[in-house]
Amino acid sequence: MKVSRHFKLASVIALRAVPIAATSPVLAQKATGAATAERGTAMQVPLSKVSNPVGRLADSSVQDKNGDSVGSVRKVLANSAGKVTGVEVDVGGFLGVETKVVEIKARDLRYEQDRNVLTTTLRKSQIKALPEIKT
Repeated sequence: MKVSRHFKLASVIALRAVPIAATSPVLAQKATGAATAERGTAMQVPLSKVSNPVGRLADSSVQDKNGDSVGSVRKVLANSAGKVTGVEVDVGGFLGVETKVVEIKARDLRYEQDRNVLTTTLRKSQIKALPEIKT
């Protein structure tokens, strides 16, 4: 059976009109907000989107906006409705010596589930300048 020249040309044009993403299963996948966070990707989410925040954030480490470690969560602070208002963080020092506890507000934090890390919009110097919380 002989294929006409016009049919071949139409086939080539049709194949070029199909977007690559539609033919490639890897490229066709898109990250989507809360669903992506629940799957455990490296996406950072606001603390208001974290399920069971008091339990989940209790063992988190904290990084500044440059990715430098600044401390670890000592206590998760929540209001009467269970909404996280901030976290108490042990900062400074070495092996628990000369550390201080400061509060970082929830609005300044994002949570990365895969690494169990809170990232703050504050710089390390700004965090160290926060007032110490007496425990």
